[in-house]
Amino acid sequence: MKKFKSLFQYLKNDLLQLRILKFGLVGMTGVGVNMGMLYILTEYLHIIYIISSLIAIEISILSNFFLNDLWTWGDRVKKSFWERFIQYHISVGLTAILANWLILLLLTEFFGIYYLISNLIGIAVGTLSNYILNDLWTFKQKSMP
Repeated sequence: MKKFKSLFQYLKNDLLQLRILKFGLVGMTGVGVNMGMLYILTEYLHIIYIISSLIAIEISILSNFFLNDLWTWGDRVKKSFWERFIQYHISVGLTAILANWLILLLLTEFFGIYYLISNLIGIAVGTLSNYILNDLWTFKQKSMP
């Protein structure tokens, strides 16, 4: 119960700073990029959704990184660009592959759910862990010397 209170307090503090709102707005643009690219690659370029979803995920990761770096966590003293970029890819890649892509495959292949709906569900599942990993690791406030 104490860990739940700590998580709640952590999220409450960020809500008061509006950082989580910024993250959500950036995330909505990422959903648009991801869904749009998935649809275009699958329906117009005829790339099987299993592959096109990975491409769409990567494109949305790149767009979200730049927006989050500049706006969501732009107020923090930061590590080097490449350190942030690599850490972002690791943290978001984990949630994107473990949540988004695997759920997309599972729901579409085994339950027959339309691939775009499965993709949205996968994105939703990974969102909270994505925020926490990036706030505590990728964009962690660098201590001043």
